[in-house]
Amino acid sequence: MNAVKLLLKNGVVLRQRLPVPFVVLLVISLSVPLASCGYHFSSIGGVVPQGAKTIAINVFVNDTVEPYVDVEITKAVADEFLKDGRLKVVSMDDADVVLRGHVTKYGVTAQAYTADSHVQAFNVIITVSISVEDAKTKNVILKDVPFTDYFTSTYTVTLGDISQTKIAKDAAMQSACQDIASTVRSRVLDGF
Repeated sequence: MNAVKLLLKNGVVLRQRLPVPFVVLLVISLSVPLASCGYHFSSIGGVVPQGAKTIAINVFVNDTVEPYVDVEITKAVADEFLKDGRLKVVSMDDADVVLRGHVTKYGVTAQAYTADSHVQAFNVIITVSISVEDAKTKNVILKDVPFTDYFTSTYTVTLGDISQTKIAKDAAMQSACQDIASTVRSRVLDGF
């Protein structure tokens, strides 16, 4: 192995051989983090059948009393697949695979209190379930149980200003929806 390090000394380039153990250690130290995080260089893995190029994303069904949470999650999921670009988002008629989802739970729980027992911050918790089916054969290729791992987001209460609290709550819901979208894309395309 012939590794060379270039040094600049007084405007003159000097060459110096790096010891082989150093080069081996460098290669290993750079490759271990990539292997340990599950990173791989394939284009599509996960549950998508080989050769699939398109996906239809149905509007998530809202099984909660929170209005529009289904629309926000659907929009975030569609945007996530559009940004990723490995599958083209299309209508049901043109799709190779179809993603369906349900919002099964939406909750707001107190997270922090002021000294005089007023709620200072809330957590927004959203639970969803998804399924993916092959559009041609109608075979279900992924049926995911409800998951909540990453779908908690916190917002603060502005005492005396309900509009600021509402803005903060909406932002927390958007953050949770983005986490959901990222996880859905990862489970469908990457298998984790």
